[in-house]
Formats: sequence, C-alpha cells, structure tokens
Amino acid sequence: MQWQCILDVNLNRLTESLKFIEDYIRFMIKESSMLEKIRNLRNEFFLLKKSLPISDLVFFRKSEIDLGRKAKFDSLPRRKDIDLILANFSRAKESARIIEEILRHRNKSLSRLGKKIRFQIYDLEKLVLEKHQKGFNPKLYVIIDEKYIDKMPLYEMLQTLQNNGVTMIQLRIRNLPDKKFYYYGEKIKKLITNPELKFIINNRIDIALAVNADGVHLGQEDLPLRSAREILGEKFIIGISAHNLKEALRAWNNGADYLGVGAVFPTKTKQNARVCGLDLIRKIKNKVNIPVIAIGGINNKNYKKVLKTGADGIAIVSYLFEGSLKKNLQSLIKGT
Repeated sequence: MQWQCILDVNLNRLTESLKFIEDYIRFMIKESSMLEKIRNLRNEFFLLKKSLPISDLVFFRKSEIDLGRKAKFDSLPRRKDIDLILANFSRAKESARIIEEILRHRNKSLSRLGKKIRFQIYDLEKLVLEKHQKGFNPKLYVIIDEKYIDKMPLYEMLQTLQNNGVTMIQLRIRNLPDKKFYYYGEKIKKLITNPELKFIINNRIDIALAVNADGVHLGQEDLPLRSAREILGEKFIIGISAHNLKEALRAWNNGADYLGVGAVFPTKTKQNARVCGLDLIRKIKNKVNIPVIAIGGINNKNYKKVLKTGADGIAIVSYLFEGSLKKNLQSLIKGT
C-alpha cells in the first residue's frame, strides 16, 4: 500500500533531520539547554516510532525503483551554515506534518504526538535562528571610548577598523549628553558595512535599542543581566564584565553571551581598575563555555601572553588610538 511507503520515507527523513539538528547544536552552537530540548524531542519521536510496526513498513520500501532516487531538485549547494540548518528544519517540519496527517485516521493518539513534535520543531527552529543571528567572533574587540571619539573622522576610523581585522566594536560613553551618545551610536551603526562585525553599546540598553546595535556590555553595577535579557530578548548579545571567578560563574549561569575579564594589566583608560592578572583568565576558561575576552592594558608587546591563557579574544582601547590606528591594528592582527 502506498501510504506505508509515504510513512516510511517521512519517518526516515525526520530521523535524519533531527539527528543533524542535534549534531549542529552539540558541535556548533554548544548550548546545553538547547541540546536538552532537541534530545527530548528526539526521544518523543522515538516513542512514536516504537509504537509503529517499523519492521513491517520496511518491507513496503522500494528504494531501488523509487523515482526520487535520482532527483536533483534537492541537491542545490548550501552556501552558508544557516542554509544547511534551515534546510534540515524545513525537512523536519514537512515530514512531521505528513506523519501527523497519515496517522490521523489510523491512530489518533500517535497523530497528536506527531503534532506535538511538529510544534516543538517550530519552537526549536526559532531558538536556533536567534542563536545563529547573534553569533559573533570575539577575537579583536575594539572599544571606542569617548576620550578618542573625535581623534579622527568617524568614517575614516570605521573604515580603518573594518579593513584591519576588527571583529567587534563597543562604543563607551559616560559623560556626554544622551543626544550625543545617540548621535555617535547611530553614525557608527550606519558606517559598519561588514555584517560579521558586531556593534556593542556599553551600559545603555536604551541607546542600544534606539540605534539598533547588536548588543550591550554591562558592568557589575549596571542593570542586572536577567532584567536586560527580558527587555532586549534573545537576539541581542549581552556581555558582562567579570573581575573574579564568582562574578564570571554568576554571569554564565544567568545567560551571558560573553565575559569581559580584566584588567589583566594596568590600564590608562581606567586607572583605578583592579588588576586581576592572567591567571584569572585561565581559571575562568576552565569553568565556563562562553567566550572570554581579556581587557585592560593590552598592547602589541603583551597580547600574545594573553592569548596563550586561552582567551577567546582581546579588547583594546588606549593602545590603538594613541598613535597610528592602522599601524597599531596591524601590529596585533598578525598574531590573533
């Protein structure tokens, strides 16, 4: 009978798609809560299959003469990771719906389970896409402090940063009026042409939202991370400053996307900053599985020591802007 063939092929497609999605979450996204969701979903699908006569369905399989065996409509190359994961979610949703429909008049309880699985796939797809959207590379994180904002025309500054390996930019303003902060934020956002380069606003959630930044960076005395997440949602990157292991673990457990750890060396930008040294980077890296960005007094003479601790990136402020921005950047990107 033909419905057995249709059920068999869609059970196989859903099995394959869900396994790919699990592996993608496990090895690419690396988030335990999301991994738990896909494993629970796969377990429910296993229970559905367990209730079906799978061995009988296999005998209806005619793969050797299947007209779809040589079809090329689904063999288009996937240019990006996101295309690959979207294709597998699409197959999973289609297969789940077909399984649900076939079972509707044959086993209503299994059909309802199929519907439940289908909606879990919808929910998981949203979480994966939100996580993918805010993906970032923390390798070379530049902080534009208000002290240096007018050192050169913003167009020239942003062009130099983008052409010389910068992966994230933070705008940090403490003393200027809000209108000025907004002006600079909006200007920088418009000047960023590289979609992979992420724009972060220091402290001010309202400014981040107003200029459509990619995220915010919060200090220990700023708005609590959980409250910030409620306001911003999952698609925003939220980084947290940590000066000791306790602060780092708390931020990680509360859902921070990255940690800014320091000061690793004495710094001109924050002369009263407590120096925590390089050992703290090592300790934190051994305990958390989110990116750790070292900050504080980093320059072309000591950045390699920082990277040897396992830091995922370095945040630079004063070193870059005191002298030639281009030359100072190039002195760093060779080894990062």
